[in-house]
Amino acid sequence: MPAAAGCCGSPCRSWQPLSIVGPLAWLWQDSRVPAAYSVMDMGYPDYGVGAVPDTSGGGGHGGHMQGQMPDHDMPTPRLVTDMIADPARPADVRVDLVTRQQMLTVAGRSIAGFTVNGTSPGPQIRARQGQLVEVHLRNESVADGVTLHWHGVDVPNAMDGVAGVTQDAVPVGGEFTYRFVAEQAGTYWYHSHQVSNPQVAGGLLGSLGGDCRSPGSPSRSTSQRSRTPTAGCGPSTARPRISGCRRDPGSGSGSGSPTPTTDP
Repeated sequence: MPAAAGCCGSPCRSWQPLSIVGPLAWLWQDSRVPAAYSVMDMGYPDYGVGAVPDTSGGGGHGGHMQGQMPDHDMPTPRLVTDMIADPARPADVRVDLVTRQQMLTVAGRSIAGFTVNGTSPGPQIRARQGQLVEVHLRNESVADGVTLHWHGVDVPNAMDGVAGVTQDAVPVGGEFTYRFVAEQAGTYWYHSHQVSNPQVAGGLLGSLGGDCRSPGSPSRSTSQRSRTPTAGCGPSTARPRISGCRRDPGSGSGSGSPTPTTDP
């Protein structure tokens, strides 16, 4: 008598691989990164009192952008591109920066890297508190594009240089102008925020110095076009200052860190 199909028969055994492969295929498909996504669809609004349910039906941050906080009227949403310094105010400090992808010489070795105005680190930018800084960026040959982020400095959102969030990356041949008021004194730095790990490691960075505001002294317009990164590249020949408006007692760049230079 032929054996009846059951748990020990071939029909049951033929479904066992599918019961394993099926869920794995679903998990793989569900974990794939979409071709495009919006940061506004991520997470949930938190006003410091816990998550607020999104009743807008749009998911993500849509609810809090429409004023879903109980007993609170949210301001009208603003475009990031509208968050800028006074466009009618003339600049006090103007800087032209050109980024390139090229070979550098570091400790006698030639390595692939990046330069700003032909050097790495790039030119030092100096300003006095209250001055409006205008930096014109041109990407000559950085293939992945470039932006400039002002690390530790409060700037208008549109000038923050975060590629894909506050601005598009500047492609080869493209240009972008950053404008912000230097309200902080101290020593900071600027660096690329597009593919930032290899670009910063490769030398696409520079220093930003803020001098203390002189009581009763008006801001003075200065130009720093095509300057090299020396201590006297600002409106005065004073050495960089550090937090608290005291002069750095050190000798400038650390002796233990080689400074990359471009190949001739």
